[in-house]
Amino acid sequence: MSGVIKSSGDLAPPYFSICIPQYNRTDFLIEACRAYAAQTFRDFEVCISDDCSTDGKTDELIAFLRNSGMRFTYSKTSTNLRYDGNLRAAIALSTGRYLLLMGNDDKLSAPTTLQTLHDAIKRVGDVAAAITNYKELSTNTTFRRMGATGVLGAGPEAALATFRSYSFVSGVIFDGAQARSEATVEVDGSEMYQMFLGARLVGRGGRFLAIDQICIDKDIQIAGQDVDSYRQRPRLQPCPIVKRPLPMGRLLEVVTAGLRPSVSAAELDSLGFKIACRLYAYTYPFWGVELRRVQSMRYAIGVLLALSPSDIARDCGMSWYRRLMLWPIYATTSAIALLTPPSVFDWLRPRLYRLAKRT
Repeated sequence: MSGVIKSSGDLAPPYFSICIPQYNRTDFLIEACRAYAAQTFRDFEVCISDDCSTDGKTDELIAFLRNSGMRFTYSKTSTNLRYDGNLRAAIALSTGRYLLLMGNDDKLSAPTTLQTLHDAIKRVGDVAAAITNYKELSTNTTFRRMGATGVLGAGPEAALATFRSYSFVSGVIFDGAQARSEATVEVDGSEMYQMFLGARLVGRGGRFLAIDQICIDKDIQIAGQDVDSYRQRPRLQPCPIVKRPLPMGRLLEVVTAGLRPSVSAAELDSLGFKIACRLYAYTYPFWGVELRRVQSMRYAIGVLLALSPSDIARDCGMSWYRRLMLWPIYATTSAIALLTPPSVFDWLRPRLYRLAKRT
């Protein structure tokens, strides 16, 4: 099946477009769609871009959508676009005033969630971006990306303060017209297209709204089925110590690309340094410990080697002396990531998470 399938009716643009980049996991997506169909707020559409799924369950998904009573647009790509291109394709299907981005194995936490989001935006007026909190169903752990509801600001400094919160896509909200107008392939392969959009829209002066509500249930659970995860991949044996570039090594590039039209070269140099410091302080150490846990010390060393200042700042226009200043920070955080026992890091993680949200 290919092409575009739409629900019938010539309707005005809705308030929300729920944009979902889909690849396999179709049973999980159908469960998510049950939660959309149960929403008390009805002025929305579901926009699904299917990136050449191979699980053979597309007809089941289409049948559910047609019988759900929801407004929807489904499109299957002709070639595999991977995450960034597929998210962009889902956004391109949308017509809504606001976009609500969702993963295909996450769902809205309650039938009143869309109403809650609508009311939160209406109270403050137009916003360029908003982010909600979520609960991880597999562990029953709550993640509060946002500590209080309210507008946190606008412009490059607000973008700097909030960019890490886009790392989990579900529950991210964008102004629809602005997000559609910023479509670009510039950061494809980073697996963080939503982070680029957040930096671009807020950096240009759009207001950022924090919504302190648990709106998303992450990782739908279906008996007898597991979602593919890096934790389930076999350990690499043998594992030589070589540079192992991962998409997270492009996070600095992604955020600076988003901010570039809004600031001068000197300002971007300064902001890029601050972004890199936050990545070294909070993001990369977690992955060093985690990859030691699920792969090996040698694998984690290879990943950290690919996260040096020379590598992550290569395409960001950062001055040589700021790159030099990053090396002792990189060395210190790499040592922490490689030497901290995972059990100690697990104890520290929620405390570090709270600290990260205050900086």
